[in-house]
Amino acid sequence: MTKRITFFLHQGTILLLSWLLALPLYAQKELPAVSLAQLTRPAGWQLVGSVSPSADATSMRTQPGSTILTGSAEPLTLLTPTDDFRLHFDVLLSANADLVLTLPTGQAISFASTQELARLTKAPGLWQTVDVWYKTGSANRPALLEKLALNGVTVRESQTLNNTKLGPLTIMAKTGSVAIRNVGYRVMSPRTVAQWSSPVSYTIVEGGYVTTRDEARSKKVLKQDTTTLLTYEVSYGQPRQYSILFSGKLNALQAGDYQFELNRGGVGGVWIDGKEVIPTDHRELGQPNFGTATLTAGPHTVEVYFSRSWFRPGLGLFVSQAGTRPQPLHALSSLPEPDPVAVVSVKPTTKAELVRSFVQLPGEKTKRTHSLSVGSPEGVHYTVDLNQMALLQAWKGDFADVTEMWYERGEPQLLSPMGVPVRLPAHSPLMVLTNDATAWPDSLGENVLQYKGLTVDKQGMPTMEYTLAGSTVTDAIRPEGNALVRTLSLKGSPDGTPYCRLAAGTSVEEVSKGVYAINDRSYFIRFDPKAKVKLRQSNGKQELLLPIDLKNGAGSVQYSIVF
Repeated sequence: MTKRITFFLHQGTILLLSWLLALPLYAQKELPAVSLAQLTRPAGWQLVGSVSPSADATSMRTQPGSTILTGSAEPLTLLTPTDDFRLHFDVLLSANADLVLTLPTGQAISFASTQELARLTKAPGLWQTVDVWYKTGSANRPALLEKLALNGVTVRESQTLNNTKLGPLTIMAKTGSVAIRNVGYRVMSPRTVAQWSSPVSYTIVEGGYVTTRDEARSKKVLKQDTTTLLTYEVSYGQPRQYSILFSGKLNALQAGDYQFELNRGGVGGVWIDGKEVIPTDHRELGQPNFGTATLTAGPHTVEVYFSRSWFRPGLGLFVSQAGTRPQPLHALSSLPEPDPVAVVSVKPTTKAELVRSFVQLPGEKTKRTHSLSVGSPEGVHYTVDLNQMALLQAWKGDFADVTEMWYERGEPQLLSPMGVPVRLPAHSPLMVLTNDATAWPDSLGENVLQYKGLTVDKQGMPTMEYTLAGSTVTDAIRPEGNALVRTLSLKGSPDGTPYCRLAAGTSVEEVSKGVYAINDRSYFIRFDPKAKVKLRQSNGKQELLLPIDLKNGAGSVQYSIVF
């Protein structure tokens, strides 16, 4: 028996995990591309231009070219390191494939046999990402796997590697086949890139949490002096509420692009030669922001603004170039470790967990205020915007980080996926159109779509109900293996033909009858191969439309999102 509810909030299983907000290990995000044609290819590896796995991903069709490597059981050397490095590559696996990554110190990591990797691996035939951050060993310290991430989720961090040898980093498919592309690699050097060429002058003014530098300049001056390095500790002996304006000459050792990273507990910003490089805003310790500047060799004026807020104080400025680790321009005591923050997470156990919250998608300026996130014990989760009945995102692994809903004042009220989500079209899946050439609407008003509530089954999974253009709709989304199966049922007499938009993206590629790969094989859409779908171009996107045949005032459509 199900229970009807219109608002469901379950705090779920709350895990309080002690953690530190770690500073970024590297400064430059883009890695120089590795030419696949220049890699030594063992027997069984082939250089191709594209791969098209079959619907069941048991075989791979290829086209000539030089952008992808495909192979199987023979190890392929991606690099032989001489120093610390960062590596990135995209990988696509066939059905039942096991990717094995062997580190320079000889440790082999099996993606199929390692639990935290296996649960995050995408379905066969889809592209996914691997990132490796590695610190080489020396005579007096072991090598360190600083970070291993699969599809953007960190699965290994700060792992000591008890081996002194330094061999190649290789990949292979222990079983099945593998394809790789977009290999990027960079040596991470500790070299100095810039240094203060003279003492840093500072002015301390009265008043904390002053949101602009111009306003701070109008405040009462409490102290002026110089310091050898940037540090908020020059404020010792002053009132608790203060703001500091720093200015100094930074000598860039060579011409090129530089990245600056500002970390502080309060309001802060950075200017170089009078140009704002890091805009002034308010951050907690451990939440740095970044800016870049192209500098000539020689001295440049660097100005830093810091205003104390109610957060724990701290101030740090780092500089780096491509291929270098961030170099501090501050006294180390000026940037203390951030306070441990209790992460509040929701973990489904025997039943699904449902959380109502705000959700803000990348690139969107406003929050979606009526969102429902559903976490399943199977480890496949999703978020729906109840205003538009739009399936916004789906992800694997752990469910939801709700720290910003519950920590301190919980002002943002934002829920964040604990895995890296697949982003889905953020619009209603159903609409009544004049014909199949009519543009899909960006949003629907309450006069067209109204959410009516939901029912919950014995497993805790919801079925949502709403009205749409004169019809009543039920919307059930259920996890099934690597997929979410969505069933939409309509009743009524809408004024026009109801359509379901199964997919929309930059690319929609037919893999086989009833299976399409979306956005460069980010995920699959699977449906009845007998369905009469139409692939069209509209508003710069490719869309897959399916008319819904109503018989006796009722009809339905079912499709799967496979990822």
